[in-house]
Amino acid sequence: MTLTMIAAAFALLSTPTETLVENALLIEAGEMSYTTYFNADGTYTTDVGITGTWTATGGEMCVVRSTGESGCQPVADTLAVGDSWEGVNPTTGMTVTYTVVARD
Repeated sequence: MTLTMIAAAFALLSTPTETLVENALLIEAGEMSYTTYFNADGTYTTDVGITGTWTATGGEMCVVRSTGESGCQPVADTLAVGDSWEGVNPTTGMTVTYTVVARD
């Protein structure tokens, strides 16, 4: 019985990519900030007009902007709304803060 309950609980956990598709990612660098919306079809858009494609494999999320810039970032095994971390934006090289936010 306990093993069944544990298996059911793990089945309810979202993967990081599911969390990002269901929500959004706020990206902040200095005075600049924008929100990225990842779509289940492997595309993304932002509220500042940036578009492109994304993939997630081996603990990394990789993006390719429609203008050609690309890069990858490590992504945690689990993510939830409110989770935040710092990293380097793979397309600009700037240190940024990433925060999972509810999708509008």
